[in-house]
Amino acid sequence: MGVKTISLIILALIAGLVAWPVWGAQPSGKVDQNLADQGQKIERAAARAEAGQVTARIVEAWSGTKFKFDAASDPRPLTAQDVQTLRDKGLGFGEISILLALTARQPDPATAKPLNDILAMRQAGKGWGELARELGYRNLGTVIRSVRATEKAVARMARPMERPEKMGAPERGDRPEMPERPKRPERPGSSHGERGEKGR
Repeated sequence: MGVKTISLIILALIAGLVAWPVWGAQPSGKVDQNLADQGQKIERAAARAEAGQVTARIVEAWSGTKFKFDAASDPRPLTAQDVQTLRDKGLGFGEISILLALTARQPDPATAKPLNDILAMRQAGKGWGELARELGYRNLGTVIRSVRATEKAVARMARPMERPEKMGAPERGDRPEMPERPKRPERPGSSHGERGEKGR
């Protein structure tokens, strides 16, 4: 092989590495775990708040965004009833937040899938990373930022964690009385207050 051939092979390898999609660098398992961790944070924060307040906070976070819920309907704003419907389908607040972020932030509006289609794919067993790839995401930065913003909003309104009462020190009982010390017996040949002959 000549120097030109080796140079072309190296150049092709470098070009292939540069063109490698972001997904190659971040396997869907890591994407799934990252989004699942964010969802669990929302769940933990939501557990310390009223469900109605969490629902209202999620609706507020997505105000101004229109969602296409199914292929036959027009896009419309998210309502508290929509969140409750998703809860009735067995989704937690974290999963709802991820689902909304994936639906709202799809990179190509022309091929964007409605929320119910994405939900059906998720319930069929697809992971978040696999779903994101199918929806055309090359980078999940906007999705993760949206989910984190929801998590922070829910955490701000959640009650502080209740801490168990401190045990404190056990109550002290009355101290037992110390017995009086027995008086020292006098030494033979000495008397109190007098020094013997040897002490001089």
